[in-house]
Formats: sequence, C-alpha cells, structure tokens
Amino acid sequence: MVTEIQYTNIRRVLDDLVEHPLLRNLTLEQVVRHTLRFISLHGYPSLYQDKIAEIEIKDYRGLLPCDLISIIQVKDLDTGICLRAMTDTFAQGLRSKPREVNAHKDLLNNIQNEYIPPRSEHVEELSFKTQGRVLFTSFPVGRVEVAYKAIPVDEDGFPLLIDNETYLNALEAYIKVKVFTVRFDTNNMSAGVLSNAQTEYAWAAHLLQSEMTTPSVSEMESITRYLNTLIKPVTHFDNGFKNLGDREYRRRY
Repeated sequence: MVTEIQYTNIRRVLDDLVEHPLLRNLTLEQVVRHTLRFISLHGYPSLYQDKIAEIEIKDYRGLLPCDLISIIQVKDLDTGICLRAMTDTFAQGLRSKPREVNAHKDLLNNIQNEYIPPRSEHVEELSFKTQGRVLFTSFPVGRVEVAYKAIPVDEDGFPLLIDNETYLNALEAYIKVKVFTVRFDTNNMSAGVLSNAQTEYAWAAHLLQSEMTTPSVSEMESITRYLNTLIKPVTHFDNGFKNLGDREYRRRY
C-alpha cells in the first residue's frame, strides 16, 4: 500500500548497485535502460505520473504529448463529455481528404438545448482512436483534454523513481539479474550466483506486487461506496468518473 508518492533520483540506485563487487562497471545508461523496461514490465499505476494535456483538433486529428505512455480518458472541452473508443472502420480522420460532417456541432446544440433526438435522428457519439502520436476524433475541429500516464523525469530527462524501499529493492534486484544473466551466458559467472540473484528478485517482485496493489483506506472507502450503491448510474464514464465514489442517500418522502 503506497499512501504518499515521493520521488528520488535514479543515481541513488546506481550508487547502491556499484557497491557490489561484481557491478563496479555498471553505467548510468545501463541503469536507465533496465529501469524503463522494469517499469514497463510491472506496469503498476503508482509507477507512473498522472498528467493532463490540452490538444487542438484540426481535420479530425491532433498531436499527442511526447511523454505519453497510456491514455486514461479523452474529454471534449466543448461538451464536457468523455470520448469512447472509436469503432468506426471508415473513420473520417483516416481518410486522405476527410469529408465535412456536422455531427459534433449537432451534438453540442442538442446538449445546450437539452434535446434528446429519437433513434431515427440519432447523432454520432464522440469517439477517438490513436495511431502512433496522432489522436483521431469523430469530429473535425475542436479542443480535447487527454488524461494520461507518463514516466516522471528530472530536469536532466532521467526517470524519477518512487522513494519506496520495496520498489527500489525490486528494481535493484531486477538490474542485478539482467547483468548477471549476460555474464552467465558468456561463461563469466557461476550458476549458483545467478540462481541466488533470481531468487532474490522473485521475492522482491512479489513484495512489490503486494505493496502496489493493496488499496489504501481512502481507496477502500471509495470502492465500498460504489459496491453498496443500489442503482448503478450509466453516466460515470461520460463525466470522467467524477462521482463514482460518492455516497448514496435514500430520499425520504
């Protein structure tokens, strides 16, 4: 359970590792490369930093941030509605010359006028998809906010690490296994030393999983309130899950 996130410099891990006699030649570049792979392999949400970026949409497309790892949600700033994943095989943004449509304008007008069109007049819902660093939307022009996960970095561009002993111990054990495996494959290390490092990493990875996946007391309260809700609203996704953990009250007549 991680209740408070503080960051530390990646050089701290390097300083701890080079104290080992078999890791004296370890470089900062190697530590950075193994750290990025370690974060990608484990993928716990606490290992990343939550960010929000505003993107201008022109011709059904916009440019995503360069530090984006994964998208949480995309919200249209004109309507305040979150976009769902696009299912349209022939999306306008994928065409070399997109055709003009007014679905986005029609939806905005309906929301402002509190008008719900019948099925025969159904307006296309807002949606998006990504290819590389390009964000494609179902509307031609507008502004969106993207909530996403990113790897925190310092002023020099090196990854920042969570200042948590369980996390740092697992990371150091992972790097040790990667380095020792190369030496074992080149007949420069005995199998016993590598086996001991692998066992150490296995225990450290298990402890890290328990640490990162156990909810805090506040998170458990939000989960409990949602599970105890009698009527499950269907609009949580549209408003970015803003009220998902609110307490439910019974109306008295």
